[in-house]
Amino acid sequence: MSFSTRNATVVSCLGLAVVCGWADAAHASGFALREQSAEGLGDAYAGQTAKAYNSSTAYYNPAGMTNLETNEVAGTTTWISPDANFKGSNSNVVGGSVNGRQDFNAITAAMVGSVFGVWKASPDWRFGLSVAVPYGMRSDYKVNWGGRYQALASDITDVDVSMVTAYRINDHWSVGGGPRVDYLKVRLSQAVNFNAIGLSAAQSYAAGASQAATAAAQLQNAAQAAAAAGQAQAAAAYAAQAQAAASQARTLAANAQTTASWGDGLSKLEGDDYAVGYNLGVLYELDRNTRFGLDYRSRSSHTLSGTVTNQTPATLSLAGAPVAGRFSNQNATGKITLPDSLNIGVYHDINSRWAVMSDIQWTHWSLFQQLNVIGANGQAISSTQENWQDTWFFSLGTHYKIGDKWVLHGGVAFDQSPVKDQYRTARVPDSDRYWLSTGVSYIISANTEAHLGYTHIFADKATIRESANALAGVLTGSYDNSADTFSSSFVVRF
Repeated sequence: MSFSTRNATVVSCLGLAVVCGWADAAHASGFALREQSAEGLGDAYAGQTAKAYNSSTAYYNPAGMTNLETNEVAGTTTWISPDANFKGSNSNVVGGSVNGRQDFNAITAAMVGSVFGVWKASPDWRFGLSVAVPYGMRSDYKVNWGGRYQALASDITDVDVSMVTAYRINDHWSVGGGPRVDYLKVRLSQAVNFNAIGLSAAQSYAAGASQAATAAAQLQNAAQAAAAAGQAQAAAAYAAQAQAAASQARTLAANAQTTASWGDGLSKLEGDDYAVGYNLGVLYELDRNTRFGLDYRSRSSHTLSGTVTNQTPATLSLAGAPVAGRFSNQNATGKITLPDSLNIGVYHDINSRWAVMSDIQWTHWSLFQQLNVIGANGQAISSTQENWQDTWFFSLGTHYKIGDKWVLHGGVAFDQSPVKDQYRTARVPDSDRYWLSTGVSYIISANTEAHLGYTHIFADKATIRESANALAGVLTGSYDNSADTFSSSFVVRF
């Protein structure tokens, strides 16, 4: 193995470790992540399908690999610092306000990594590898927030490994594509309102205790009347029945006191799955200055397998077998389809220093209509209506070369949310977003370069009225969303 090839292998393996190590921390509004390239981030990912500037094209459009004249590896790290400030309230099952903080920022900052490699096999053939996190989200509400019965922690991570090939048909046309393997991991949690369950049980027990106490008093009076009439045997029977009724009243009263004191519980869902998909791309080079790109990423259908675990009151059996069974720990499955998408991009060099570019993406988010979790017994544990819609992403960007070493980047974008207002949830309080991006590239040498990118995301106010079930109450209010994203990439050619 040559020195260059050996170093490329080390970089690729190191990148894979970085992606897998950071994948669990990934977060994005909605749960699509575009942040795979710092150079692209500076342009608001405009023209990313047609740019074919470095080995990240193995991910964005594999056909673009034919535009690379050497072997190349690249790694990217991205820091995402979002804000999702909630203000509102949650009314519980009896119409009162749920205790807890009603203003809160749930979204946590996180790091995302990706790595890419391209090998020039011949003048017309290229082979590529990409390891990225195309989908991911993380929110982590505090246990004392007012919407804890709707959501606490949400962590969705998809790690994508793609192996792609590209072929240059002629001076104008190139095609590329290949299979990919997706690993999807989901972890969700929420508080359970056992206080409401306990109060309902307590009311039943208290009513039973009152009836038993009344019966005990009536039987005691009957015993006294029988004794006064000289009916000793009947008096003894009535007295025994009165004692039994009084004992039952004390037991029921104790049960009422116990169930009335129940607090919050916790329910956790964890599951994962592998699925196979594919990527296809086309690159058309009109001339040396202008090229168009088309890329299709297939959907991937997952059947998650995992467990549902519940932290419940020790005396939950007092609420009855059906309730206790509902909150038993068990294996579970759930189906989710990550959407397919179609990207169209254009890149144009105005002159040797100045270039402009644009991208349009359609994403098939309407596939995500419902999230059902099915227990080992075949019964539904939970069902959430999502009713997402297909989305569009539009971006415009430019970069300008200063001297021989520096390139300045800029771009704007509109990113449509898949979430409809009436179906917005605390787990994904998403809304339409507007990007303002900038960045800089530094050409260290003919074989190495570094990129920095920054984007600020403005978002529409996201109103919410979520009513999952009677125990969760009705969460009403709004989120003020925004995010700052910083990214760095390093490219090595050999």
